[in-house]
Formats: sequence, C-alpha cells, structure tokens
Amino acid sequence: MTGTGWPGRVAASALMLATLAAVGHAQESVQERVAALKTALAENAAAQRHYTWIETTQVELNGEVKSTNSMSCKYVAGSSKPDCTQIGAPPAPPKVRGPLRKSIAKDKIKDLKAYMDSVKTLVATYVPPEPEPIQKAQQRGDVAVAPNPSNGTTKVTITNYHQQGDAVAITMRQAERKLVEVGVKTWLNDPSATVTLTVQMITLPNGVTFPAKKVLTAEAKGITVIITSSNFAQAVAQ
Repeated sequence: MTGTGWPGRVAASALMLATLAAVGHAQESVQERVAALKTALAENAAAQRHYTWIETTQVELNGEVKSTNSMSCKYVAGSSKPDCTQIGAPPAPPKVRGPLRKSIAKDKIKDLKAYMDSVKTLVATYVPPEPEPIQKAQQRGDVAVAPNPSNGTTKVTITNYHQQGDAVAITMRQAERKLVEVGVKTWLNDPSATVTLTVQMITLPNGVTFPAKKVLTAEAKGITVIITSSNFAQAVAQ
C-alpha cells in the first residue's frame, strides 16, 4: 500500500468537513465557502504536479521492521496519481528454510496481504468523506467543531460516520485554509479489531501542501505501515 493517491483525496476530505460542519451560516454562505475552498485546493493540486519527492514505506509486524522501500515520485502528464520509481534494489523477501516452513510462511503472507487489502478498501470509505453521511452526522449531533485560537486551527470530528464507534478528525489552519492533520479510527470485521490512519501534512515555503507522514495501523494483525515523504523539489512542469 503506497498511498500515492492520497494527497488529492485528503485535500478533498478537508473541503467536505470544513464546509459541511459549518454551523449557523446560510446556505448561500456555505456554497461560497465551498467555491473558495475548491479554488484553493485545485490550485494546490496543480502546484503539486511541479514537484518531485522521495517516498519511503516501512512495514512493521508486531513492532519489528519487516521491509523498507524507497521510491522517487513525480506526476506525469495525463495521470491523476504520482508515478513512483524504485530507488535501488527492492527489499528482499525473508529467508525461510525447509519446505514446511516455506509453505506456512507463504500462507501467512497470503493471509496478511488479503487482510491489508481489506484494510485499504475500508480506509478508502473514509477518505475523502462524503457529503451525505456528514450531513446525517450533523443531524444526529455527531459533528463537533473545536477551534484552537492559540494556533489558529480548527478541529472537526465526526463520530459514527461509517459504522458505530468510528471517528474521523480533520485539523485545518483556518486563515490559510491549509490542512494540518487527518485522523481516522475505525474497525474491520469486529469492533475490537481497530484500524487507524493518521496523515500529517507539511506546507512548503511557497505555500504548497503535501502529506509528510502517513501511519496506518491494523492492530488485529500487529501491522503498521509508515509512509514518509521528503526531499521535495520543483521539477519541470508537466
């Protein structure tokens, strides 16, 4: 799971939450806010296309690092997602001795892959959030808006968004309309099988925003996937 399609999806989630969670404003005012945010987010998405960066993915199992993989990423003309190229040799699979152990290891890897595919599908139902369930959450009283004047941010939290007991939290810097952090807490198959996603954003000196760190944790399987992005540099326009 590389997460290369998340920058635009996370930006879209900020749009939905920041506008639909607004309370006490006329419909026209909300529409104006939507239009302004759409413009800002579209400009940021366009600016991202002129950058290259390094994306490093680390997979941990029960706290032990199993693989680390680095990719060089950039946008290419006609593509909505970044194009990422392997840096150096791909991570080598762990060595397992004996046919029985190899068979068991192969089955375990297959099960873990199937489980993480399900996790990826689950997370995709949250990012970006959709207008209808957000509006329903508002009507139930499940949307909380918490401004923080000390740092100029606003945190919007939606509970019971997709299933009972889940939560989506978005933190934005209001003045610049910049996304600071996105957090999702949910579960797969059983409420005790918690799945969490945290996305921390970075704003470059010229105002372009990118996801800097993404942490996906599937507690039931002891799996943590950490994706960090760095070395942002302007490239030839696509």
